[in-house]
Amino acid sequence: MEQHEYIGEFLSDGRLTIHGETRHRFAVGEKVRVMIESIARREKKPLGELDPATKSLLKATDNAEDIGAPDDAEKLRHSVLFEERMEEKFS
Repeated sequence: MEQHEYIGEFLSDGRLTIHGETRHRFAVGEKVRVMIESIARREKKPLGELDPATKSLLKATDNAEDIGAPDDAEKLRHSVLFEERMEEKFS
């Protein structure tokens, strides 16, 4: 028996999305077994259910400094970003 796993979502009309590759592997009208498991968001899952290493990693990522693009256009200049990275590296 072939098994395929994918992540889909329920649509407002009650249908379930199916990944294209998976959909094409089966014939129209073919009977299939479907097992559905909800994927909870990380912030909704209590930290008590996770192992200590995972808890530590999640806390580190939550407390990490944002490395995205700054809001100020002047700070987006390549030379400014380069200087900041060099300061971080050698400080």
